[in-house]
Amino acid sequence: MSKKHLIVKKLDGTNLQDVMNLQDRIIANLSDDEQHFILHRTEKDYMKSLNGTSSNMLGVFDGSELIAQIIYGLPKNGETRDMPEFKSNIPNNELVIFEAILVDPAYRGSSLMKRMLEHIEQNAIDDNRTHSIIQIAIDNPASWINALHHGMKITKVDRDPTDGVKVIYLEKKISKTTQNTTLIQDNIKTYNMYLGDNIHKKIPSLFLKMQHLIQKGYKGVTLDKETKSLIWHKSEEPKTTFFDFNKLYTNNFQKTGTL
Repeated sequence: MSKKHLIVKKLDGTNLQDVMNLQDRIIANLSDDEQHFILHRTEKDYMKSLNGTSSNMLGVFDGSELIAQIIYGLPKNGETRDMPEFKSNIPNNELVIFEAILVDPAYRGSSLMKRMLEHIEQNAIDDNRTHSIIQIAIDNPASWINALHHGMKITKVDRDPTDGVKVIYLEKKISKTTQNTTLIQDNIKTYNMYLGDNIHKKIPSLFLKMQHLIQKGYKGVTLDKETKSLIWHKSEEPKTTFFDFNKLYTNNFQKTGTL
């Protein structure tokens, strides 16, 4: 495990065995209650993305060994896309859809997920894509926390319509106009959701709290490591002060006899 010569590249059919080996290594290191984090894909499943057009795969190699991979979609208008229940108002050809992300356990904490997302988004921007989206199981906090660190925001919390699993939906604007730009907003209301040291114990209640906050107009924006809290923001309409000019006119005339 060198971590010195990491190479990011798009995968194709010649990498099938690399992909299967990585999946097997990861599954072998999961505890029983973590097994459901990963959809156990077959060679046939992976080939749809390795040789795909709308569905693609990116990988990170340490030397000759594949240590991380991601399936992502670049859907075209008119075709059925994954996650149609989320951001349906955005045309297919403006979306990047992040799907299965796998990282070798020995390389966790190396920001490989962030590195892959950034690589894909930069190329997607050149293709005039404007939004990236992802769906993550709520009981996989390591992944949705990484997505928050990447700049994505939680804007929907629901059950997956296909299997009923509790999931978090995150999104990020990636158009050229949003790159390298810091947006300063006034009238932001903040809510700190304490996560504590063991997030997994709080998952059932977190799901309901997150749904409630989103219904109130909040978005999950970042994790504060110092307070161990998930920070939520809500944009409020600026307050406007209305003057009764007729009353002002009358009061001024009564006091001074002039305007």
